[in-house]
Amino acid sequence: MKTKRTKKKWLFLAAGGLLLLLLIRAGRTPRTEVTVFQAGRRDLTELIPASGTIRPVVEVKLTPDVSGEIVDIFVREGDRVEAGDLLLKIRQDLYLSQVEQASATLGSLRAQHARQRAEARQARLNHERDRKLYELSAVSAAEFQASQTELDVAESALRAAEYAIRSGEAQLKEARENLLKTTVYAPIGGTVSRVSVEKGERVVGTSQMAGTELLRIADFSRMEVAVEVGENDIVRIAAGDSVRVEVDAYPGCRFRGLVTQIANSAKNLDAHFEQVTNFAVRIELLPDSVRFLPGMSAAVSIRTEERKDCLAVPAGSIFTRNRETYLWIVGPGNTAQARKVTTGIQQADRIEIREGLADGERVVSGPAEIVGKQLTEGQKLRITDVRP
Repeated sequence: MKTKRTKKKWLFLAAGGLLLLLLIRAGRTPRTEVTVFQAGRRDLTELIPASGTIRPVVEVKLTPDVSGEIVDIFVREGDRVEAGDLLLKIRQDLYLSQVEQASATLGSLRAQHARQRAEARQARLNHERDRKLYELSAVSAAEFQASQTELDVAESALRAAEYAIRSGEAQLKEARENLLKTTVYAPIGGTVSRVSVEKGERVVGTSQMAGTELLRIADFSRMEVAVEVGENDIVRIAAGDSVRVEVDAYPGCRFRGLVTQIANSAKNLDAHFEQVTNFAVRIELLPDSVRFLPGMSAAVSIRTEERKDCLAVPAGSIFTRNRETYLWIVGPGNTAQARKVTTGIQQADRIEIREGLADGERVVSGPAEIVGKQLTEGQKLRITDVRP
């Protein structure tokens, strides 16, 4: 009986204590837990990240000018060649025949021209004789006019024969050039980076369509990284910007590069409007002792701008309202106060504040959900951490 009374007593005390605690808490203003950053000065370097593949700065794709069967290939992938070296041959039978045919045609045209020239000379002599006789009234006007017509016809035929010879000469020249084009020579010195055909394979010349790719010659002494950069970042990149390059094949190593070319139009200019708009950027790798090969993956960080001794805060402390940029500072009594600011460059998780903030002021830096959506003007704050 005594034990039951003791238990009831303790239950009443516990319930009373809980009720008292709830009443005390109910009388307090709730405070939002946040982390705070103390604004300070530091050096910032804006870096724009991108990724792409390594390729030669100069790589020439060779296609044949004429069609036919490949009868000889004199190089293999990886061979070093000099400008003018013989690379491969296309079967010449058809083109030799065309040269012989064009030569025979030209010979026939020249013989015809000689005959027309003789006929024109004779017609000219006849007309001159008839002219003298006409002046002496030895021939009629009709006979004189007939000789004039014969001369005009002969001279027209001679001119046509001359034009035919020019055409025949042009055809012979073209046939000879096509014959020469059956042998393919290296246009530049470099390394054969790819051989796309085999002996006995038939190829199509560029005179008919795009042409079959035969092989590629590249200069491996100069390599570049081809990357794509979004439209929001491309406006901050300029030719000559320095670049930090990390290559997957060489983990832990960093290489240097320079921006050499920026596309003037987007790669997907004609694509669907919902797709991300990217611009091609070419970054030449500065000479290094390691060997880069085409197709290697690389990640780059393009250095666009640098600020010395600037005021910076965590990027997560920034939020926007009505197209204006704000952050929360810790005001009197640990209350939240919205402050309109002007931002500058950004490096990783730090962003420059150009106007609106003083050195040493405390800025609410997180959590992100609270900074961007939940905090209100004058709200009580409970600071859980202060970071410099």
